[in-house]
Amino acid sequence: MLSAKAKINGLTLVEVLVVIVMIVILAAILLPDINHGPRHAAGVICMVNQKQIALVFSMWKSDHGERFPWQVSSTNNGSMESSDWGYAAPNFNAVADYIRDPRIFVCPTDEAKTKATNNAQLHNQNVSYFVNLDTSTNAQVSILTGDRHLQRNDKPVKPGLFIYSNRYSMDWTRELHGKGSTAPFGILSFVDGHVEMARGYELNAIFQRQGSFTNRLLVP
Repeated sequence: MLSAKAKINGLTLVEVLVVIVMIVILAAILLPDINHGPRHAAGVICMVNQKQIALVFSMWKSDHGERFPWQVSSTNNGSMESSDWGYAAPNFNAVADYIRDPRIFVCPTDEAKTKATNNAQLHNQNVSYFVNLDTSTNAQVSILTGDRHLQRNDKPVKPGLFIYSNRYSMDWTRELHGKGSTAPFGILSFVDGHVEMARGYELNAIFQRQGSFTNRLLVP
């Protein structure tokens, strides 16, 4: 039986084409009040990026005993130790071989990050998305990745390990999506592979639906 890693070369093109169609349809439904133009298109691309990232994390998990990279020691090609240190990039390095184009790890609107040109070594500088170290088995509601421009109690969340508490008021900054007159928003992917655009006022409810006891977010 072929592993998920072996299957990726044969399915990537079909998967991406299907995803693009789905995301364009979703964008037309979910983003009607965002001004059309370059930033609107970039938001759609960011959704496609996280859809692909969620897919390859799932495939890596299938190839490694149903565990994500941050749940596996570096001696077994995981990223557990570096995640404990608060460093996000190794989680994306772990799945880089499943991706032909490492530029998907950077959101097009993220001016503070640099797109990598190869998979040799990714750093936080080459990643726009956080990972949730406490993803639960409740796949429909469990956040897997998200745009890094979170804010807690009106202050931007800093790079490193962020531990969510229901005492916090969560929102997005305007750094990645929301430099216009509309309310800022961000993109989230979930363990079951779907992606969502979420306005800032929706974040508290989304976080409170998480099935895990803690939510440790590793922010690049």
